[in-house]
Amino acid sequence: MNDDDLDGEPEAHLADLGPRFMAALEARSGGRVDVAIESLLSILRVEPRLAEPRMELGRIYLDMGRLDEAEAEAREAIRVLEAGGIWTEELPEHIVAALAWALLGEVLKELAATDDVVFGDDPARFAELLAQSRAAFARAHTLDPSDSVSGLTAAELEPEPDDVH
Repeated sequence: MNDDDLDGEPEAHLADLGPRFMAALEARSGGRVDVAIESLLSILRVEPRLAEPRMELGRIYLDMGRLDEAEAEAREAIRVLEAGGIWTEELPEHIVAALAWALLGEVLKELAATDDVVFGDDPARFAELLAQSRAAFARAHTLDPSDSVSGLTAAELEPEPDDVH
């Protein structure tokens, strides 16, 4: 069966995903994080080319300290957005993209602060994660100049002159 076979409209199989996404957001805000995660994953099983559920999953994983999963979702959301995969009509595309880049910046900043990185065997990993985080926040601020938080965070992550080799 192709998309045109469902209700005679292309992509009719996506019709219930909006309400399911809103239900996932409500579940999360109500503290039912496991329900929210499963709802978001079920949406992505139907249509993996949606950035917004990935961004929400990334935020949940970040809040849970599941940083590797959060990074993967943020990076995939950015990839989807860059391929033209915006879903929402409530926000302009550049704002959604800025939010995705800011999420990635947050995740990378948190990864840099983990014990594995700070006390690990690879001192360059810390600098690399901070540089990637700074670049992600800078990209977010470029996409949405009104996002002063991303602009300030990018500036805060600039290496000190002594740190530049």
